[in-house]
Amino acid sequence: MESNGLMKRRVIFSFMTVILLMLILVESVLYFGVREYYYQGMSSTFQNHADTSSVFLQKYEFNEYQLLNIDQHSNEIMNSLEYEGAQLELINREGTVMMSNYGFKQEKRQHLPPSVLEGETNYEAETNSATGEKVLATYTPLLYQGQVIAALKYTSSLTEVSKAIHHVMYLAISVGLFISLIVFIISLKLANSIVTPIHEITRDAYKMGKTNFKTRIKEDYILEIGQLSETLNYMADEIEKTDQMKNDFISSISHELRTPLTGIKGWIETIRTSEVLTEEEIELGMNIISNETNRLISLVEQLLDFSRFQSKRIVLEKTSIPLAPFIEEVTQQLRVKAEEKHLTFSIEGDDELSIMADESRLKQVLINVYDNAIKYSKEQSSIHTSYHEVEKEIIIAIKDYGIGISKLDLPLVMQTFYQSNINQGGSGLGLAISNEIIDLHDGSITISSELGKGTCVTITLPKQTCNT
Repeated sequence: MESNGLMKRRVIFSFMTVILLMLILVESVLYFGVREYYYQGMSSTFQNHADTSSVFLQKYEFNEYQLLNIDQHSNEIMNSLEYEGAQLELINREGTVMMSNYGFKQEKRQHLPPSVLEGETNYEAETNSATGEKVLATYTPLLYQGQVIAALKYTSSLTEVSKAIHHVMYLAISVGLFISLIVFIISLKLANSIVTPIHEITRDAYKMGKTNFKTRIKEDYILEIGQLSETLNYMADEIEKTDQMKNDFISSISHELRTPLTGIKGWIETIRTSEVLTEEEIELGMNIISNETNRLISLVEQLLDFSRFQSKRIVLEKTSIPLAPFIEEVTQQLRVKAEEKHLTFSIEGDDELSIMADESRLKQVLINVYDNAIKYSKEQSSIHTSYHEVEKEIIIAIKDYGIGISKLDLPLVMQTFYQSNINQGGSGLGLAISNEIIDLHDGSITISSELGKGTCVTITLPKQTCNT
């Protein structure tokens, strides 16, 4: 629960951090936008007043000398251009204050923005040196026949404007705080909707990690969390199946190992302790020991093969194999075993067909398929083999008329350790290894079967391959 609460706090903190940063950005942009709006409005008011009132200059006839001595008409200019509530200063082009609406001339210089001397209005927020009050200074050019003959500086207090700006910002901040509260509530619910399912999934996944594969996670969560639940449940199903197959394999392999070992040990004890055995009995016992030993070697070889395939340590040695004599050789190798159930082999195909493959590995596949066909065939039936070429692929089909495979077992028969009937014996590795071998040849194995009517194993291989 502590980790659950910590995760929830982190999610809420992340949401609130993003929202607060956005609010700070928006509030900052709003503040500067509102301030510039008010400042621009005040400056435009002064500029419009100056433009409207300065038409009186047109009645004068100024020569070049008089333009340089505009202070001769400063009283008239001041009376015409002053604006109620604002201080006005008349400044010549050199920056000297010629007169202010205080009614006397000030002997000081002002720094005029260069844009003003080019005919443009400029404004700046300044601090009154005498009172410390924040003011807006608007510099606007005084034009005569298109020439800048002086500059007007309107200075207005920003006290009321600041109050208006602060009022807007207080309102904006209040709205922002209200939005933050709503976002906090939403993020709390959102955090719960994320953290609670993750906590439940983590708890159940921990149980799965403790080999409790019966545990299942609810799948009614939304979006990716629901997909994660489905994936974990699917993983648990697959692990449970694999675990069951492993247990079946251990049970089966234990039986497969115990049976020959029991026979070997029994005959060794009999030969060692008995003094009345005939040569025929001793020969029989030695044959049984040899056969059971070969059976153990075959089983161990299967396990080693499976290990090599799992670690990708198998390297194929491909040669050109004529199919007709190759299949005939494999069936002859198993003919004795087939005759024990009175089974017959029938083979048909193109005698000229050859294939590039690893001969020993392909023989391993066919022996495994034929061995299963013999094991599950009915007495006095047949095993039919056909091979032919279709679009540069060699197709080998081996069909028996045995007990068949149920629809439930059919998709599983090539899985590792799988056995449809553990009483039949075997390691459950034969078809899995065969599938790996054919896959290395860039081919495929497909199995079709009908319960009670038989099974057909189809092996498809490319006629020529470049892989080695």
